[in-house]
Amino acid sequence: MKEAIITDLNGRYIEPTLVADSVTGVFDRTEPVQMIDVNGASVASIQDDNDLSTHPKTKLVGYTVAIPLTDGLYEPTFDVQGYRKAKADYDLAYVEYLGALAKHDPASGKPAPQRPTRVEASSYWSNGLTEEEIEALQPKPVPTELDQLRVENAKLLLHVAELEAKSDKHIEATNELQSHNTVLTQEHATLLLQLAEKGVI
Repeated sequence: MKEAIITDLNGRYIEPTLVADSVTGVFDRTEPVQMIDVNGASVASIQDDNDLSTHPKTKLVGYTVAIPLTDGLYEPTFDVQGYRKAKADYDLAYVEYLGALAKHDPASGKPAPQRPTRVEASSYWSNGLTEEEIEALQPKPVPTELDQLRVENAKLLLHVAELEAKSDKHIEATNELQSHNTVLTQEHATLLLQLAEKGVI
């Protein structure tokens, strides 16, 4: 026995099941169509040989996919229609290949017909979620102690740089004030000298 996947009508994963090792491919899952009798009870419909289309006996409810599931998928979804078309195209090409091979004469010197490429069945599994939805499911990285120390160190260096910038501005302002005071002192000395020369003081 081996694992197969039960999917819904859209090919989306529902649950695993077991099938024989020899079973491979995609198979319809059907259920009896429920009808309501005159008493309101639910009963399975009985198909009339004279009316095959009006009351179908069963309805399609999903698929059994006996194809290996690709690892690492989020809400795996199988492209049933795409796979069936590729498989039908391959089967037709293979029949044509066998016909051409039967007619091929190795003595003719012509190359033998090329066997068609097999269908990579597992490639029809894909993510059922968008990239944004998958990213939202990813756990947020937890910073290590070293990372936290690096962040704190960076904050400290930034704070030191800000203090140094403020200190430079303060020194510049102090120098400007000292220069201004020097000018005032010189002007005051000049004024006193002029007053002394005039005998005012």
